[in-house]
Amino acid sequence: MSSVLGSGDIHQFTGVKKVELFKKIWSRKDQILLFTGILSTILYILQTSLLPMYSKLADIVGRPEAYSLSILLYLISFAIMATANNYEALVGGKIIYALGYSGISILGHILIGDMTNVVNRGIYQSLYSLPYLINLFIASTVADEFLKRGQWRWAYGLNCILLVVTGAPLIIGLWHVQWKLKHSGLLETLVREQEEQPKTTFWERCRWLIIEIDLIGSILLVAGLCLILLPLVLAIPRWGGWSSGLTIGTLLGGVLCWILFVYWEWKVALKPIIPLAKWESRTPIYGVLVVSIISLTASANWQYLSTYLQISRGVDAKTAIFLECGYNVAYILMEVIVGLMMARFKIWRLFVWSGIAIILVGFGIMIPARLPESSNAFVVISQAVVGFGNGMLFTPVLVAVQSSVPHDDLAIVTALFQVGGSIAISIGSTIAGALWNSMLPQKLAEYVPGDYSYLDIIGSIDYVLALPEEQYRGVVKAYGEVQKTISIIALGITVLCFFFAAPMQSFGLDENSPKIMSQDDSNALNVSRDISKA
Repeated sequence: MSSVLGSGDIHQFTGVKKVELFKKIWSRKDQILLFTGILSTILYILQTSLLPMYSKLADIVGRPEAYSLSILLYLISFAIMATANNYEALVGGKIIYALGYSGISILGHILIGDMTNVVNRGIYQSLYSLPYLINLFIASTVADEFLKRGQWRWAYGLNCILLVVTGAPLIIGLWHVQWKLKHSGLLETLVREQEEQPKTTFWERCRWLIIEIDLIGSILLVAGLCLILLPLVLAIPRWGGWSSGLTIGTLLGGVLCWILFVYWEWKVALKPIIPLAKWESRTPIYGVLVVSIISLTASANWQYLSTYLQISRGVDAKTAIFLECGYNVAYILMEVIVGLMMARFKIWRLFVWSGIAIILVGFGIMIPARLPESSNAFVVISQAVVGFGNGMLFTPVLVAVQSSVPHDDLAIVTALFQVGGSIAISIGSTIAGALWNSMLPQKLAEYVPGDYSYLDIIGSIDYVLALPEEQYRGVVKAYGEVQKTISIIALGITVLCFFFAAPMQSFGLDENSPKIMSQDDSNALNVSRDISKA
């Protein structure tokens, strides 16, 4: 029986009492680690909340301006972190990084949607992920070398150099096209129309801007995101569990903000940030739900996999990460293959249905693959199968979502697509954390004989590996049982994808196929053809 669990079970203390005890034992290092965890949570929420804002900014001021701002913030953040002389400066760099990263992550998909037609959009959206394969195998190795040589600053500084080199062609290209448009004479009519408008006062311009960016809707959306995401991430580790007043109050506040947001967007807003009412198709909503379910199950299933592999296989962190890479490699390669096949055969729905089916098979294989006695090869194969399925459906769903709305809504529907996935990831992590915290103590008590420290088992892999053989086998079996349960639940939840994919509007990937296109879209296409001839 555990020396920690028992009549004085720490899990029976209230959240407040636990914090009081923590204060008696934590060191300066512990406080920094806790603050770092909270900072990571805040940065994640900030990045998610900024996605709709960047999409709206790109619509108002233009793609080159928005992307240039994102790149600039990204460069500044790494420069600050590379030259930081204290922890406060490093935190400041991290915050600026979140501001830049949000823009880069959303504007890439928006630009591809702008510059491609429905036929080849899948190819370019899939190629957008391909460079990640380089990071997957090289980034950690390069960072380790910098750390070994005591040159950790270069781990940040190198990103500045790489970003300038790789980002320059895109930035130059965007501004060159904008320069051509300005000197082509195609904007003269628009300029004359603006000059003919009556002069407005400062307050009238402020009112126009508030309406144009849907300030009230934006505030309600961001507030709802923050109030929902905070408890999903902090409820168990920081706020005393799901029954604490802070957790319940924050969740209720988030739900209320979203109810008000829906009412505002539907009934009041003149320029709604998410114009659902004017979308003739509900394909974007169903597409977001499909990808959200996939993101939720993947997040839940991978939350503790690295720790489990290190304990059950006795490998180091780097090897555990490589064992997980089967998913990423299969996902990216299948994205590219499916993008090419979409352009060749002009279809997308078949890949969505096939992807869901393959994911279900993969999660089914994953149940025995996650058991301690399974081989490393079996682990990699099960990961790869799920990766093939996810890679098969992600790009077709994104193309369907972007192609089912007018072009002037492409940016915001792309943001909605990413926000849905981000929220789902948080929910999946929460589900995994709840299962882990509720099941693992019971399974350890059932399988591990003798005295042991529960806190050391969950907090130190070295402690687990140093346990006597019988206790170590019990810990591995307990971890394996929890992993198996999470995989079974993920399998069940993934079935919902079929119900969300079924109502998605079918259309062929052909420029002449009937799909949503406004008069503005037709004008935009004509302008783009004229610029290309200029």
